[in-house]
Amino acid sequence: MDGTPPAGALGNLWIDPAFIGRGIGRALWEHATHVAADLGFTSLLIDADPHAEGFYRAMGATRVGESASTAVPGRLLPQLRFVLS
Repeated sequence: MDGTPPAGALGNLWIDPAFIGRGIGRALWEHATHVAADLGFTSLLIDADPHAEGFYRAMGATRVGESASTAVPGRLLPQLRFVLS
């Protein structure tokens, strides 16, 4: 996690495309959110790859806006927020 509790950001959570659909992303997500909660975070901001927005929404995140990509000039990324319970 990046940031200082209570609000943080999910830094990087990547799955090799060959392994998508095997539950690895969900396992990593659950681990990351448990660690974030243990560290005192109550919400996470996610600048998602556009292809991963559906995954994060399925995990319970909601879209709150867009952010500029730091890797691809002119590209906008969906920005989501996940509230930890």
